[in-house]
Amino acid sequence: MAVVLAKLYGVDRDLENRLKSRGIKDSEDLLLRYRACGDFSGLAADLGLDEETARCLANRAQLARIRGIGQSYTMLLEAAGVKTVQDLAVREPEQLRSQFENINEAAGIVGRVPALPMVNGWVMKAQKAPQL
Repeated sequence: MAVVLAKLYGVDRDLENRLKSRGIKDSEDLLLRYRACGDFSGLAADLGLDEETARCLANRAQLARIRGIGQSYTMLLEAAGVKTVQDLAVREPEQLRSQFENINEAAGIVGRVPALPMVNGWVMKAQKAPQL
């Protein structure tokens, strides 16, 4: 499922305009460009970004493919140490949800921590997702 750039965590208006000027209008375009470039350094060079920004954007675009993971939940996942779909695939849903509760209590990232069935679904989808 494609996510418009403005809804991808970490994409401000300036970055959105830079990506659009290079023909990238959504998360799927970004992932296609990544595959065409072959790696994060190639993507960074192609888009005029530093490698860490390119890596984060590609990883966030892949996380956004999982239904229910938007900007806020991406922030929560990253705060819990989940930066990639592969990170999510190896997590225990119960432990991850507990970690979400602790993080959110301290930082107030989201209005409501995702329910265990939702987290379980994310982990299962991540386990079936293609790798970058």
